[in-house]
Amino acid sequence: MNERSVLFVPQHQGGGTGEFYRLLAVAEALQARDASVHIRFLMPQACPLRARLPFACIESDLPDDQRARFHAREIARLEPPIVVFDKTCRGALLRHCRRHRAHAICISDEPGTLAKALRVDWLWQLPEHWHQRYLLDRPAFSRAQRFKAALGRTRHLLFDVCHAEAAADDSAASTTTPYVLFVPGGGGYALDGRPVPAVFAVAADAVARASGARVLIIGGERPFVDSPLDLLPPQPQAALMRLVQRATLVVTGGGHLLHQAMSLGVPTVTLPLGGSDQGERIGRYADCGWTLAVAPEPAAIAPATLALLGDEGRRRQMRERLAVLGLRNGLPLMVAALLARLDRAG
Repeated sequence: MNERSVLFVPQHQGGGTGEFYRLLAVAEALQARDASVHIRFLMPQACPLRARLPFACIESDLPDDQRARFHAREIARLEPPIVVFDKTCRGALLRHCRRHRAHAICISDEPGTLAKALRVDWLWQLPEHWHQRYLLDRPAFSRAQRFKAALGRTRHLLFDVCHAEAAADDSAASTTTPYVLFVPGGGGYALDGRPVPAVFAVAADAVARASGARVLIIGGERPFVDSPLDLLPPQPQAALMRLVQRATLVVTGGGHLLHQAMSLGVPTVTLPLGGSDQGERIGRYADCGWTLAVAPEPAAIAPATLALLGDEGRRRQMRERLAVLGLRNGLPLMVAALLARLDRAG
């Protein structure tokens, strides 16, 4: 790889796809700022998200349990000046990067990966750590973690959310007609043994019929032949953020999109769709009045959505509470950090 290049290494092994889309957003924003930067991804074996990647990538030829060996081999072969690990780094890989003069950056967004980045041995080996807050109602670092972070050599970059800027225009959102947006996500989760997109489609259909409102859903299929839903294919992140930004309310899970919608000040109906983190996050945010929590039961989704859709006062309160949070989008911060590091390396 040339001197102005970045190697991205996302985590993806079942469940959510947030790590992939976070690095994709960073890579696309970096390319938009400086088209001369050479961008490459290392991808897990047979990852279905590969088709959505507009950059060069190397797909692992090793089983998932040998992913670290694949990463080490390609770092030694490519010798990139910067490697960005999203929840995929290990101590041995950090030492490997140092031997090959690669500047390692590790991203964390939950307690386990944060604790790893703040290990005493890592704090003297890891050049840079980017942390996206796990819960927005508490500080990014505890007092003890702040003390540890101050001891080592690692540079820490803290932020609240990560998403592309909303597209300036989008045909699906260009209408002045208000709409409700259902976003089931791409995590492959199920409710009562049925895929979440199918469950969301039935609930969205019920909301459209009962309210007469325009209802959009990302992905999935029409649940009934005469369904009034507007079906949209998976969207690039900038277009998705535009759709979220223009929505009357958004129905989704407790993953990355919830934080993104909150940062755009949009009322949400949320339910835990998978992962051990979503239930706690949704419950805490509902207690703060930042979202409306729904039990993970298919029959509960439409009634909760209709209740919030019919309560303008509650939606207004939700928007006002979200506005005072002042959530910090980490995307421009990460791009600036990468460009500054590339300039120093050059």
